[in-house]
Amino acid sequence: METTFAQMAQEKGLALRIIPSSAWVRSDLTLLSRILLNLVANAVNYTARGRVIVGCRRRTDTLRIEVWDSGPGIPEDQRDKIFGEFYRASGQAGPGLGLGLAIVDRLSRLLDHPIELTSAEGKGSCFAVTAPAVEAKAKSVEPLPATDTVTAAATGKRVLVVDDDMRALEGIGALLRSWGCSVLDVRSFGAALAQTNEHPPNLIISDYHLAGEGTGIDLIERLRCEFNATIPAFLISGDMAPECRQRVSAGGYVLLHKPVDPMTLRATVDRFLRTHADPERTRTATAL
Repeated sequence: METTFAQMAQEKGLALRIIPSSAWVRSDLTLLSRILLNLVANAVNYTARGRVIVGCRRRTDTLRIEVWDSGPGIPEDQRDKIFGEFYRASGQAGPGLGLGLAIVDRLSRLLDHPIELTSAEGKGSCFAVTAPAVEAKAKSVEPLPATDTVTAAATGKRVLVVDDDMRALEGIGALLRSWGCSVLDVRSFGAALAQTNEHPPNLIISDYHLAGEGTGIDLIERLRCEFNATIPAFLISGDMAPECRQRVSAGGYVLLHKPVDPMTLRATVDRFLRTHADPERTRTATAL
């Protein structure tokens, strides 16, 4: 959590505190991590000032993992709606990252890990997930991969992010920067063409719908043509219509649906950067 969100919090002037715990739970590592990544991403995204704290409280046979923020809070009349698929925070325009709590709700039900919310308008919120506690495992358990091996593929890479929704653009850009990427984030088709200059990006991440100037697919193909290089690229979209999925699939592209889960984004970025050649080298080879 700290590796993923530290730079994003720092850029917003937030204090991010992850309180260590020696407790163990019985769960699915990937799914529980995805729940927590969504909750911490929301806390950082929607907190303008103050702090975000992640910590644990032991109970008799459970562990309660809590994510606290000093954000705007959630009005009481909206607390039953926030886990809906298309809910957007108050004041947010367009199909941005949203809260992503529909994913959290589905995964918590799948794992049988209850989610609780406490919130006070103007003071902040706390989302908590409760998992069954177990005895600590032997210390011979293999450690997780070091952070530098997880993010090595992204370090120093140039990533172009195109989205006309500022909140989505800022959220994805902050995550990419925290993983060591050099990010060019723009809000339009034209700006993407104008600001890439003579150097192709190592990766393009584009919203499918770009206001008035074509789709994300059109932009990717235009940039590939401009640089005479097969630049790695994938799409993001809040459009859940079958027609959108069919068009993207027909073009052979990967599509991530908004709200974009940080873990899924990191895995996708890592896969594309590891398996595709540098566009500068590809262009040189093609010219030769």
